[in-house]
Amino acid sequence: MKNYIIGGLLCVVAALAFGIEPVQRVFNEAANQGTLRGVETCLSYTGSALLSDEVVKATCVNAFQERVYGKDMASGKAAPQMNQASVSWVGVLDNDTADYVTTWIQITVKIFDEEGNEEEFVADTSIWIDPMADAEFTVQLPDLEREQFDNIDWCDLDSEAPKACMSWGITDLMGLSI
Repeated sequence: MKNYIIGGLLCVVAALAFGIEPVQRVFNEAANQGTLRGVETCLSYTGSALLSDEVVKATCVNAFQERVYGKDMASGKAAPQMNQASVSWVGVLDNDTADYVTTWIQITVKIFDEEGNEEEFVADTSIWIDPMADAEFTVQLPDLEREQFDNIDWCDLDSEAPKACMSWGITDLMGLSI
């Protein structure tokens, strides 16, 4: 009981010395890491007349998102999109969970040449996918060149030694529990 009283008094002293907002921030970051509630609370005390609402939201999401583990958390369809000077990977992702908002993804594109040598390209992007919903995404792959897609098809999923083909997958993701 004595420890609770001392802890409460320390919180009151900290609030008086530093103000309520910094104490609220520290408590929010400690208690709500990885949760949508943490982002909502962050938004309530992180308003700015100089920054757009989207920038403030992105800052709060980056501060609170956590790595989400599990291969079955997201799925989707995507393909390369060629522009004049660059290659992008464009598609639709499904958030296959009922209790997480997906906030960031990392994809890996693999290209296998005629001999079966693998070249891997990794890209990531921020995204917002509500639980059991989908969202479009685009990531730039600056190291990939248009010519690498000449005479190449999708890899057969069952192939043990892929050759002259490409594949892609979600290799990492972050999110917020609801």
